[in-house]
Amino acid sequence: MRRNSSFTLCYLSGTPYILPYGQQIANHRRGLQTNATGAFIWDLLETEQNFQKLLNCCAVHYQAAAHELPLLETDIKQFLTLLQSYGMLEDTIPQKASDSYPDSFLQIAGLTLKLTGPKEAFSASFDSFRISDASTIHQQIVIQESSFLPKRNGTILLRTEEVMILEDEDIYILLFPSNNQLVEAHLSKDGKLAVFYCLPPYTEEFREGLFHAIRFTFLYLAQLHHMVAIHSASLLYQEKAWLFSGHSGSGKSTHTGFWNTTLKTPILNGDLNLIAFTDKGSVIHGIPWCGTSGIADTQSYSLGGIILLKKHYFDYIEDLSESKKQLYVLQRFISPSWTLSQMQQNCDFSAKIASSCLVCRYHCTKTPEAVSPIKKEIDTYLEGFVQNDK
Repeated sequence: MRRNSSFTLCYLSGTPYILPYGQQIANHRRGLQTNATGAFIWDLLETEQNFQKLLNCCAVHYQAAAHELPLLETDIKQFLTLLQSYGMLEDTIPQKASDSYPDSFLQIAGLTLKLTGPKEAFSASFDSFRISDASTIHQQIVIQESSFLPKRNGTILLRTEEVMILEDEDIYILLFPSNNQLVEAHLSKDGKLAVFYCLPPYTEEFREGLFHAIRFTFLYLAQLHHMVAIHSASLLYQEKAWLFSGHSGSGKSTHTGFWNTTLKTPILNGDLNLIAFTDKGSVIHGIPWCGTSGIADTQSYSLGGIILLKKHYFDYIEDLSESKKQLYVLQRFISPSWTLSQMQQNCDFSAKIASSCLVCRYHCTKTPEAVSPIKKEIDTYLEGFVQNDK
């Protein structure tokens, strides 16, 4: 736990008060008169604390004897409860949510997510990625129901019709303007905790909205673990994954569908793929987010290449310069580029992709015949790949 940074300690004629400012005044939050002990605890709460640490610090500071510790413990608990009721305290993991629901776990791209909240809040699209238990948790996702709805401010990094992302000192704040039930989310900067403040009932529409909101926090975590997501449909051919990417309407779903019907190639994901590098080269990992296709494979596959589609009235393959390969791949990423450092990380990643697999632009028609030219290009690339291995 730590103090809410939208409140501050002020001394009025020598008396300590904890008072709201900024948005908290607009939210009609009340102030609280306290004493020297309360002021001491408030100062400690500038950094992350747990109850035992607070108790130990107070016991040392006030030189409390052993028989005084139970009373001191009670006083601290009462003060923390009061801070919580005034919205002055932020729990790292909301106690209500963590105590009320059984643990549920997902494993996506080698990362383990712990879901804390009512089962009916989570989409069935996660079911294929569920595991029974986990020893390591990379991100905890908490559903918090509360009459207190936080309205923290920060620097606006991104604003669209779907989401607004703000940066505060210790967290990212995600707002969802078009979703009345999904009030906001707080994402720790280490990616380990995402708290979604929600209002029931948990309908199918709610589950769909939360499912897509969780994508933002997961992709942030994945980026911290050196993985990026690219808007693309993927299929499996010659034991490698091939990604077909392009702007809306370019025909990526149509084209992969033609591969599937004419060559019986399995479709891995209809909309989104997560790329990583291992000691064996570039791979894609299965993730549950797949657009409206409903196709999401759970496995990992070696990446063969990325085909950048562009609508045309005849079929031809454009040879790209190295810089254009990097640029066009970078433009298809949907991993966070909220900050300059994230953008630079994505630039570096696109360069690595362009130098490690086939990247080309395919100007094509929306006909089954369009499969043949790009298949020939892929086969030629694979032949060269095999010869180089020899």
